[in-house]
Amino acid sequence: MKSVPASLRAVQAFGAVARAGSVVGAAGELAVSPSALSHLVRQLERRVGVALFMRAGRGLKLTTDGEQLAAAVVPALAAISEALSGFARRGTELRISTISTFAVRWLIPRLSRFQSQHPDVELFLSTSTRAVDLSHETFDCAIRFGRGEWSGIASEALYTEELVPACSPQWWTTNAMRTLKDLRRARLLHARARRQDWGRWLTAQGISTIDTDAGPVFETRDLAIQAAIGQMGIAIVDPRFVEAEIAAGQLIVPFDRRLPLDTGYWLVWRPGRERSRPLAAFRRWLVQEMAAPARRGRIPMEETGERRDRKGDTDAG
Repeated sequence: MKSVPASLRAVQAFGAVARAGSVVGAAGELAVSPSALSHLVRQLERRVGVALFMRAGRGLKLTTDGEQLAAAVVPALAAISEALSGFARRGTELRISTISTFAVRWLIPRLSRFQSQHPDVELFLSTSTRAVDLSHETFDCAIRFGRGEWSGIASEALYTEELVPACSPQWWTTNAMRTLKDLRRARLLHARARRQDWGRWLTAQGISTIDTDAGPVFETRDLAIQAAIGQMGIAIVDPRFVEAEIAAGQLIVPFDRRLPLDTGYWLVWRPGRERSRPLAAFRRWLVQEMAAPARRGRIPMEETGERRDRKGDTDAG
């Protein structure tokens, strides 16, 4: 007797329950009732002749046979879903995952230019501190920070990060800051995840006796930048993140000594997605924006005394 193939709906139901770990969660994903979903899973179990799930508290756990089937079925379903959604979303939607500080300080202030060039593209922007799984999640691309050492995805370097001190001009004047030596009595502002940045920059200037553990700590670099604008002290930042504030006179970069790092920002995507028109347009736009000259803001060296003290501003002790 010829075997009857399992229905695609039953296989889809199995894949959804395998991912969600519960019938209720999977039913919400597929927009069907839990009872209908349970019926489809039982139909598949009768077809293959083995149990695919077992109870685990209030949820479900894959059996050994279920794990074997899920390893083959779930990636295939994801590929089918992506292929179909590519047709449905072609030319209309671009889903981007990125880091909060990059989104707030650089990307969002420029996105209106992308929208004006591509008004038909609907943007969905999400921020996260984790690296999203582009093979299973619905993002078209992500902007990640690191060295580009990610497997299984395509990547394109956007720029290499630099570090410079930045502060408000009022704070600089009020505290009589003039040379690198004066940083010994400055209040250093820190981002929690980037506590090493001040130490890196000062070491590159030959200064070793400033206590880089002292000073207020903020959850993000964006908050540290806002504190610098509010005259709380001097922050160590990526100059691309403060271009608008420098242009507006809210911040200055008093020492034109940029420290390049070996990390930077990358656009990443799953191989094959680059053929999507919205993603291709976004890639071209990012390259154009990155190539635009960065605005530099600093007090001339004649005013800060930096040139006068350039030969003697390193820390020998």
